[in-house]
Amino acid sequence: MVSAAQTQISPVYSRAIVQTANHYQTMVAFVAAQMKKGVDYGVIPGTKKPTLLKPGAEKLCRLFSLRPSYELIHFITDFEKPLFFYHYRCTLVRQGEMVGQGDGSCNSKEKKYEKQQYKIFDLTNTVCKIAQKRALVAAVLSSCGASEFFTQDIEEMGGVNR
Repeated sequence: MVSAAQTQISPVYSRAIVQTANHYQTMVAFVAAQMKKGVDYGVIPGTKKPTLLKPGAEKLCRLFSLRPSYELIHFITDFEKPLFFYHYRCTLVRQGEMVGQGDGSCNSKEKKYEKQQYKIFDLTNTVCKIAQKRALVAAVLSSCGASEFFTQDIEEMGGVNR
């Protein structure tokens, strides 16, 4: 077996190791200094990781100079049932280069909408915006290396909705 000291690492990978370590240290420092509990992330009792909320995802986009754009993948709008479903893909771009993507969906038959009294036109916009938020959070978690720090969508079970 070859020890780590005996292994020759290509300069490309040596730089990648340093960049990855720097990125991780940036995340640790930023989360500690700038992310606020109850605003940028929520802690749901009984879960291992805090849930990344939209304001926190937006802060991470600013930190890493990421610009989100949204593509509507599929939708259903049936005002008679009423059934509204939106599936979005969020693409994060830095200086014209695609950095990552995430998908998110939401529909009006989710349990939290059954309990609440929404006007039908308010509900369709709410479902649309929640689908976009979920896509953004998914893209940020994977693109920023934030999955070690945060999770997604548990806030939907806990009633937190940012």
